[in-house]
Amino acid sequence: KLDSGRHTVFLYIPLRCKQTSARSGMYKLEIELKRGHNLAVRDRGGTSDPYVKFKLAGKEVFRSKIIHKNLNPVWDEKTTLIIDSLNEPLYVKVFDYDFGLQDDFMGSAFLYLESLEQQRTIPVTLVLKDPQYPDQDLGTLELAVNLTPKDSPIEERRDSTVCMQIMSADISLT
Repeated sequence: KLDSGRHTVFLYIPLRCKQTSARSGMYKLEIELKRGHNLAVRDRGGTSDPYVKFKLAGKEVFRSKIIHKNLNPVWDEKTTLIIDSLNEPLYVKVFDYDFGLQDDFMGSAFLYLESLEQQRTIPVTLVLKDPQYPDQDLGTLELAVNLTPKDSPIEERRDSTVCMQIMSADISLT
């Protein structure tokens, strides 16, 4: 209550959330990490214990499970990432897990997001390389990816978020 009979009233108005400019460039990237082929040997027994890291803008966004003693691992793991720009490539790195020691690098590749066809699942084969030894064959990774704009009609129907607009008004009750 304000002085001289005036009151502050708060109005809560439900609104259908609309994509704002901060979200207008957002995308949903669905990734299925399927398998690896002919990965590099990093352990004494002629095998490796591979796992995969996905990084965006230097930040790890997904890590697969470890497949022990296998140069042709099958992961069949899925993840979904929300991405605000297609300019930054997805950096994919494969490592050999070593208990109690530093894990060994097995190869890496970039997935250039701006080159992906949107709203369709695309099979992708990434050729793994070591930047220090570019001619070395380190095997391949098999993925399936689907890139969808977050503000697409398909996405709008699924996301029925309700926002509230809060307004205040000073009114006089006389």
